[in-house]
Amino acid sequence: MKIAVLGGTGDMGSAIAGRLSRSHGVIIGSRDPEKAKAAASKMAGASGDSYEGASSLCEAAILAVPYEAMGVASSLAEPLAGKLVVSVVNPLRFEGGALRYGLETGSAAEQLARMLPDSGVATAFNGIPFGMLHGEDELHADVLVASTSKEAFEQAASLVRSVPSLKPLYAGPIVEAQAVERMTPLLLNLARWNRSPALTTRFVPMS
Repeated sequence: MKIAVLGGTGDMGSAIAGRLSRSHGVIIGSRDPEKAKAAASKMAGASGDSYEGASSLCEAAILAVPYEAMGVASSLAEPLAGKLVVSVVNPLRFEGGALRYGLETGSAAEQLARMLPDSGVATAFNGIPFGMLHGEDELHADVLVASTSKEAFEQAASLVRSVPSLKPLYAGPIVEAQAVERMTPLLLNLARWNRSPALTTRFVPMS
C-alpha cells in the first residue's frame, strides 16, 4: 500500500515513516519537497513530495504535523477524499511543570474529520514515543484507535498490524479521540516523573 506521511520530516513523522517503509511504499509529504526527498532517501523504497503531491499519490495518509500546523489538511480535502487519514496529532502545552492536554473540548482527530468530510479519519499511534518507533526493537504495544466509522477502524487496524508486534484496539467512535490523545501527556509525564525510559501502552487481560 502507498502511505503518505504528511509531516514526515519531523520527529514523529519520520519515525512512523521509517517503520511503515519496511512493509509499505511510503511517500513523505512536506511543505518543502526537497526536504521530503532528503528524508525519503534514508528509507528504502520511500519517496518525497509536497503535501499535495503525496496526498494525490497515496492510498492512505498519516497526518503527523504539530497541532498548530494541522490546518494544512483543509487544503487537502480533495486529494484525500475516499481515503483513510490517520491522525497522530497531539495537542500539548507545558504548564505547572508538566505537559497538559491542549484542548478544553473535542480533539485534534475530530477537527481533522471536519476538515476532511469525505475521508475516513482515525486517531492511532498517539501513545507510542517517536524514540521507540525510530529503534529496531519490536514494540509489543497496544494501539488505541478511535474512528469515524468501523470501516475506517478496520483500515487503520490493518495499518497498525503491518508493524510487527503492534496490536490495534478499538477505542470507539471519533468522539472518543480525546481520551486517546490524552494518553500522550500522561505517558510522557509518567516517564519523566519516575525517571523511566519512554513508556507506551499495553493492556493485560486478567486471568
